[in-house]
Amino acid sequence: MLRHLLIIMLALLLASGDASAARKKQRNLSSVKKEQKATQRAIKLTAEQIEANAKKTGRTLSALNALNAEITQQNKSITAIAGQIDSIDASIAVISDSIRILDERLEAMRASYANSIKSMHRANNGSMSALAFIFASDSFTQAYRRVRYLREFAAWKDKKSADIKAAQAQLDGQRKHYAALQADKSAAMAKMTSTKADLEKKQKETSVLVAQLKKEGASLKKVLKQKEAQARALDAELDRLIAEEQRRQEEQRRKAEEERRKQQEKQLAQGKAKGEKAKEAEAKSNTSKPAPKPKASAANYATAEADRKLTGSFESNKGRLLFPVSGKYKIVRPFGRHKHPDLPHVVTDNSGIDIEVPPGGNARAVFGGTVSAIFRQPGFNTIVMVRHGSYLTIYANLTDILVKKGDVLKQGQTLGRIYSDPDDDNRSILHFELRKETQKLNPSAWVR
Repeated sequence: MLRHLLIIMLALLLASGDASAARKKQRNLSSVKKEQKATQRAIKLTAEQIEANAKKTGRTLSALNALNAEITQQNKSITAIAGQIDSIDASIAVISDSIRILDERLEAMRASYANSIKSMHRANNGSMSALAFIFASDSFTQAYRRVRYLREFAAWKDKKSADIKAAQAQLDGQRKHYAALQADKSAAMAKMTSTKADLEKKQKETSVLVAQLKKEGASLKKVLKQKEAQARALDAELDRLIAEEQRRQEEQRRKAEEERRKQQEKQLAQGKAKGEKAKEAEAKSNTSKPAPKPKASAANYATAEADRKLTGSFESNKGRLLFPVSGKYKIVRPFGRHKHPDLPHVVTDNSGIDIEVPPGGNARAVFGGTVSAIFRQPGFNTIVMVRHGSYLTIYANLTDILVKKGDVLKQGQTLGRIYSDPDDDNRSILHFELRKETQKLNPSAWVR
């Protein structure tokens, strides 16, 4: 009996232990799941925060680039205004000397005129009239001489009076010119003062942005690295497309050459057959027509002419090509490799130029050509590539495309709208490149 009781108690204890272990196991699984969910939420929140920081850094970097572009433009404006003021100062000095000389000349003319009038009065005995002066002559000859003298004097007086009036008018004109120059100088000085004040304001804003970017070091590195990767990907895709185009052109050239060779062989065979027939009819004629010269391939000729014409026209317009956007713009990133003007240890490398325009702006063809490719690329939205003979222009970051591959474009034709990025304060920035096949050229040296 006691033995049975002990066995029952042991069984109860074991059952109690198993139940406790099961409850503990259940609690551990629940805790793990909660921890997993909390970890996932934290990871998601961190990722969102990193992404938000990257977008903020990108916006700050874009704003800094835009400010630097404005500062560069204002420095150019200040230099131009300073040159304008120097030119006005030089003109004022010349006008001042001219006014002084005219004043002296006019004074001398007036003095000479007054002296002549006084001499005439003295010769006429003060108040004697011209008629009395003539009749007071001792002889007819003397009277005739006095009449001629009075006529000559009257003519001289009229001429001197006209000269004095002309000199006075010239002096008045020079004084008006002087006043206008002084007004222009005052306006230029006011504009320079305003431009310098605006420049100082922008430089302070730049300092604030630079300080923010320096604080966001890790995020800045990430953004710059991402932009570099996107730029490299675009370069690689453009190189691939251009190489593919060159391969197709070479294939077309080989086919055209093969077709030309076959045509020549056919013409030679036809000529040989005609020669044999001519020999059979030698009794009638001992001459035979020479084999016709092979005709040039129409396709090759048209292509070569088009290439020569387009390439020549494109090259001859270097520095005068249409700018890829109309209206207001600013170049926020120049061509080539440069140290950032504000951020130490940051070097930017650009295969083209980045042009910011007001939202809603369009991109346009800088010269007549043919659309050779339209494709999309991360960071650049839609890209349109236009061929101008052996030259290519690339228009990136477009939307609402208005052309298609193979279209023949006119200079100034709209390609599409420049994308406004909502994550970058709706900035509209066109990335524009110019190449001679795969060789990258500075667009700023070609367009204006």
